[in-house]
Amino acid sequence: MMPFSSINVLDFTGSIAGNFCCRLFSDHGANVIKVQTEERVDLVKEYGPHIPFLPGPIKSGMYHFLNYNKSSISYSEAKTFLRQSELEFDLVVLDNPENSEAEIYNKDLVGELSPGVAVCNISHFGASDGLTGRPVSDLTMQALTGMCSANGLEGKAPLKEPGTETEFITGANAFVGSMASLISRDLNGVKQSINVSHIGSLLSAFSPYILGAQYVGKSRGQQTQGLHFGLIPCKDGYVSISVRHEPTWQHMWLFFGDPDFAYDERFNTAEKRRRNEDELSEILLPIFLQYTRDELFHGLSPLKILVGMAESIEDLLSDPHLLERQSFLRYGKDQFVTVPGANFKMSETPWSFRSDAPAQSDFVETNIEDHPKNITKRSAFNVSRPDYPLSKTRAVVLTQAWAGAYCTQILADLGMEVIQVESIGRLDPWRGGVPPRISGMYPENNPGSMPWNRCAMFHAVNRNKKGITLDLNNDDGKLALRELVSVSDVFIENFSGRVIGNLGLKYQEIRKINPSIVMVRMPTYGTFGPYSNYPGNGGTTEPASGMAYMMGYENGDPMNSGVMHTDAYSGVLSAGAALLGLKHRIGTGTGQEIDISQQETTMALLGEYFLRYSLDGISPGRQENTNINYAPQGCYETSDRKWLALSVKSDLEWDKFCDVIGRVDLKNDKRFNTHSNRATNRKKLDSILQEMIKVLEASFLSERLRRHGIACELVHNFSEVLNSAVYKDKEKFFILDQDDVGTYSYPSPPWDFSGSSIRMQLPAPTLGQHNKEILSDLIGLSDSLVYEMKKSECIGDFPLV
Repeated sequence: MMPFSSINVLDFTGSIAGNFCCRLFSDHGANVIKVQTEERVDLVKEYGPHIPFLPGPIKSGMYHFLNYNKSSISYSEAKTFLRQSELEFDLVVLDNPENSEAEIYNKDLVGELSPGVAVCNISHFGASDGLTGRPVSDLTMQALTGMCSANGLEGKAPLKEPGTETEFITGANAFVGSMASLISRDLNGVKQSINVSHIGSLLSAFSPYILGAQYVGKSRGQQTQGLHFGLIPCKDGYVSISVRHEPTWQHMWLFFGDPDFAYDERFNTAEKRRRNEDELSEILLPIFLQYTRDELFHGLSPLKILVGMAESIEDLLSDPHLLERQSFLRYGKDQFVTVPGANFKMSETPWSFRSDAPAQSDFVETNIEDHPKNITKRSAFNVSRPDYPLSKTRAVVLTQAWAGAYCTQILADLGMEVIQVESIGRLDPWRGGVPPRISGMYPENNPGSMPWNRCAMFHAVNRNKKGITLDLNNDDGKLALRELVSVSDVFIENFSGRVIGNLGLKYQEIRKINPSIVMVRMPTYGTFGPYSNYPGNGGTTEPASGMAYMMGYENGDPMNSGVMHTDAYSGVLSAGAALLGLKHRIGTGTGQEIDISQQETTMALLGEYFLRYSLDGISPGRQENTNINYAPQGCYETSDRKWLALSVKSDLEWDKFCDVIGRVDLKNDKRFNTHSNRATNRKKLDSILQEMIKVLEASFLSERLRRHGIACELVHNFSEVLNSAVYKDKEKFFILDQDDVGTYSYPSPPWDFSGSSIRMQLPAPTLGQHNKEILSDLIGLSDSLVYEMKKSECIGDFPLV
């Protein structure tokens, strides 16, 4: 039985975010009925590329990518359908804040027939009246939240990431919030509705950089694409390489056949390598040019060096690792279209493709009898109102850095008791290290005497957790972890594939301890396949997923982003996967192993480019700030040296834009008078716009354009985000005080629940802070054993240097 085989969802959405949220339900067995509503335009149907050989009359590739496994009815038949089908609905998903709810959702009718129904409402800015209706695009949302400010090269236009990540991360958050609501109903009998916002999703995702800017008094800017950040040219393309520690530095030179160079006094520490990077580049770059991507990837990865090949869409479709993992879906009657497949793999309830996207046009009557029935009635009464949506659940986690730690912080924010296991012998790299090897963002740039307890990066993704230390190579440490697994619902880790096996913690072993445990594993390349034992992080995921190949300036080199955003997105999807497994466990008592490849989750962000390749066989190159639906779109410098993010969608918007900037002559210029012509002549148009905009003041122009319905925002850096008037009094931030650090503002989680709160009161744990509470009080280890564990350095609150 699939996790959602008894779940019924009404999908009223027309955005990528809403469609994606609902497809995550339909992918795993839910009966998702897409309601076609005449009062609004389905934006996904307008989104390209349009592929003529797709089945049915709807030719939008993105519509098919986001709506397979669903069925469909028109709004005009919805009332009859709801009354006659005997279906009881669990969830209604909406994403149309500009229209009144009554126009697209008959609340009384659905509530009458399905008293346990929850409503998930997706909006751009949440419930803030002052921002409702503000024109937006993926680019302008990224500009508002700081993301663009760190992408690209200094002095050149800031860049958005390829695709529409704002939509996908919001859809993933809507799925997480909806899942938490359904679990709360199962555990407590409490019906809860959820509000989810795009702006909250992005602010939450980039919390490490927003908090870091407060700590050090300076925002991260655009990053130099050098040895320690970015992609390096090799014989047949580009790779990213990260050498963090002296042992891996020595391993690299052993691979290059010059082991003695590793001890050169100019470069034998990370700090020296950063300080002398120009000199090191002159030595290293010619060496890299002697090797292919494959030689570097397969030669250095086994030496625990982080390497990522910059793969194109064409490269990915023939990648042997992805082919072995069956990472793609061949879609359509003749399977001419290839798109990313499952977002995660589940051992007991695997994802399946069951049907094409609904092929009929809007308002075609559907046979009510075609829809499956589920007449299980659920209580509408609050049996036990929980403090938090995930109260009464527990996870023990071995997560670190960003993706894994953000995943488990999401669960903790939702009220799950999350016990984070660390080691005093191998610190989480986001704790910042120990003297003299420290690298982090500290309050007022002061690492203090215990920098591992003062780093912004760690604090930003570890709040609300309880932290303990265990040496898992120690028998007592393994015993303690097994005891924790026995009393937990979920176990999550994000090491490379080999580590868990070396520790004796594979799923087959831990299910002997707790047969119903849900184990979530999220290494860079997944748990099986040729690359599964290779280490990785955000800096390798971006190139390995195709993201870096398409990010950059036209005719320029590929590049990594400045914020490694793929970590945050993978973290949200991983939290959703954990809740999917938990929902199934609550209903059936059955646990399972969930395999999440960060490479594969990131590919889902690029669905439109896989579709484009299916259409014309051309692998997309650097995208700059382009989007298939907007022309012009870009970042332009103004007279006050600010960058302005601008998106013009329709010909009507173009006419308004020309009026506002006083260039009515451009309306009838045949190079620019239609969307198609503007897209074709984009480079010339960008040049003209930059010349016009550079003599105008940023705030004046952006306000005037927004009044005329055109998406336009200043590009904020991460320091400016916190003080922006856009967020003033909008409850987008909350205050948290931490001993020895002080009081700072954190972005709020992206959900609001109608029936319970979000937990936001516990700062990130100091190293080993909760050892006694967990080891003695929760799992009942004797005082003498805990003493011996501390004496043997199995546990502690001070790192081993």
